[in-house]
Amino acid sequence: MARTFTQKLSAELDYDSEGTVHLYAEYDLHRSLESLTLSFPDYLSPETTSGFSHSQRHQCEWDGVTNDPWIQFRYDVDRTNSGGYEFVDTGGWALLKYPPINTSWRYTGPEIDLQREFDVGQEGVASSDGSIVYLGPHTEEQFRAGGQTFRIAIPGQASLRPSLSEVQASLSYAANNLDVGGKNDAVVVIAAPSNINWGWGGLQSGVNGYWAVDSSRVGNANNTWVHEYIHTRQEWTPDSSTDWLVEGTANYYAALVTYLEGRISFSAFRRFLAIDRHSDSVLSDPGRWSAPNAHYSKGRRVTAALDSKIRRETNGERTFEDVFRRMNRIDGPLTDQKLQNIVRTVVGQSLSGWFAKYVNGIQTPDIPQDEQLFTGETIPEPEPESEPEPEPEQEEIGETDSDETNECPVCGKFVTSDEQFCDSCGTALFRQCPVCGRGVTDEPYCPECGTSIREECDVCGSRRHSSEEYCSNCGTKFEK
Repeated sequence: MARTFTQKLSAELDYDSEGTVHLYAEYDLHRSLESLTLSFPDYLSPETTSGFSHSQRHQCEWDGVTNDPWIQFRYDVDRTNSGGYEFVDTGGWALLKYPPINTSWRYTGPEIDLQREFDVGQEGVASSDGSIVYLGPHTEEQFRAGGQTFRIAIPGQASLRPSLSEVQASLSYAANNLDVGGKNDAVVVIAAPSNINWGWGGLQSGVNGYWAVDSSRVGNANNTWVHEYIHTRQEWTPDSSTDWLVEGTANYYAALVTYLEGRISFSAFRRFLAIDRHSDSVLSDPGRWSAPNAHYSKGRRVTAALDSKIRRETNGERTFEDVFRRMNRIDGPLTDQKLQNIVRTVVGQSLSGWFAKYVNGIQTPDIPQDEQLFTGETIPEPEPESEPEPEPEQEEIGETDSDETNECPVCGKFVTSDEQFCDSCGTALFRQCPVCGRGVTDEPYCPECGTSIREECDVCGSRRHSSEEYCSNCGTKFEK
């Protein structure tokens, strides 16, 4: 029987401050341990200790005598990205990730291993690896789907825009129908209150937890609740040549699952995938992406096209889910060559030429218009190679320069500069999400991909929303 000792992390709110919580590290030691050293990041400050003493600035040593030593830290929780929060403490509640505490030890006799446990010291919920933790008042809904237990925590400050039953139904459909492996026994979901300036519409962290902003809808092509759930099913480790698959597969399957569930139309599903943004990016080489977000846009398009290619080549007997499942079982980093080998195994032939054009080259694949191809009902005959469509004749729009023509960023149809919406696909033309091209108004997050829709202050560079009149950082008044 293996010999072990235990480290347990838990946390409590500090109601007298914002931005910090109390973090507790407690140890149940094995009698054969001779020494124990803890190293921790600079955003942890020891407040009280029992059985530990400082040896260096960010290091503590066990005294060798105390049987159950512990440390209470002050933990600086707030983390920002993309101009908003990823994790935050408000004083009354907190959404956080437990920090790494590196542990080294010496012992006598057979090997002794460390077991890590994660809990909360008050009302709250934590994922199994402590990567998603909520502290504070909340209600919790649990349900089973696809062999998994889902725990949805709804903070007291949150107000779900979709109904709880809609979120549950959407996640249940994904869990029951997505056959890609990588299932955890439990999934922890936090509905993040939308009164916080979040950097994203949702964030998956660790192996089985994520948060999604409470205003996220289930009826969008990039359903945030499902998008982040799909990240929990990705067990492979990408290298730089396959990094695009992380968001490419999450975007594609969020849209496919939402479409198959009947929450969006096929035209909305296909329009989301057939985006032309960042089409000249070489996906297998992040250094040749035309924008940092190319894996969201071209990544989902190429994933969808590869799925349809596999379906056609195998007469519907195989899909990209078969590839996804094998990716989850692979040892070591997933390289582009390993990916191609998996695809060859699934399809029964090499698709190296296809990869050369669309993954390792700058060409962009077509997204089939055959609905049956994605539903799996029948496999239609392959469509002929597409040829450039002739530009449509433009109507007389007057003699003024103010009515110059542009392209709709979603469907590519010609529009005039004074139009507010594309008459072909309905996209709002006065403001688009910089990631997926979806038209947005004054919503803080893109309803399609969850990107924070915020601009920069010309004076200090802080991110701000278009509806704000003054910069919250420097006070500059924005021009309307």
